[in-house]
Amino acid sequence: MTHSDPDVLAMLALGDPDVDEADVEHVLNCAECRSELDRLTRVTRAARENGPVDFPLQDPSPQVWERISAQLTLEPPLIETSVDRSTVPASTSSATPGGRSGDVVPRRGRRGRRRWPALVASAAVLVVAALVAVFVFVRPAAPQVEAQATLAGLPAWSTSNGKATMEREPDGTTVLAVKLDSPAVDSDGSDFREVWLMNSDLTKSISVGLLDGGSGRFVMPPNIAAADYPVVDISQQPLNGDPAHSGDSIVRGKLSATG
Repeated sequence: MTHSDPDVLAMLALGDPDVDEADVEHVLNCAECRSELDRLTRVTRAARENGPVDFPLQDPSPQVWERISAQLTLEPPLIETSVDRSTVPASTSSATPGGRSGDVVPRRGRRGRRRWPALVASAAVLVVAALVAVFVFVRPAAPQVEAQATLAGLPAWSTSNGKATMEREPDGTTVLAVKLDSPAVDSDGSDFREVWLMNSDLTKSISVGLLDGGSGRFVMPPNIAAADYPVVDISQQPLNGDPAHSGDSIVRGKLSATG
């Protein structure tokens, strides 16, 4: 099977509507491509929300701090280096015969030492003020809930329930958020949970992703509208390689527009 081009998955993760319908259809029905899209979506969301990520971050290099010091017009920081006393000649601490001064280890003046803590404190105040300004004025707006549904347990799962919301992110991306309360949310390894959108008469279904645990958020392809697929369904799927709906629905509910 030929999988989706990485550029296509990146465009979908960014919510780009200019994606071929055949590519969207493949991602919807290919577990591997859908898993990669979910990973890219988490990275994109973390970058937009400035939140925690599940991948390692690189420590800034010393040059970064040098540029910050230059922007704040700070003096170079005092760097103490260890000196091997055994290698320093005796003449460094006293005058040499004949009255000539020996070489000495240069030292920063006390005035410079006293100024440095004050400069550091001033810089810290500036950094904190900048962070507060970024948090207040630059933080992303909360997503707008466009539709929601109460998910009721089907007969075989009568004690299960959940909820679903269709949300519009500030950048225009549509996200389906689901939460499932079920006696056995964590799979024992022989099966898994999958989230679906269905049309009103349940004759058509589209998989939107695998549910890991009791909640999940799934980016909707640009050409899939809640009006066409208003039913949210979470199913129990066996590990048999069949991508179709198993027929074993845990909960189901119909999205209703808010406001």
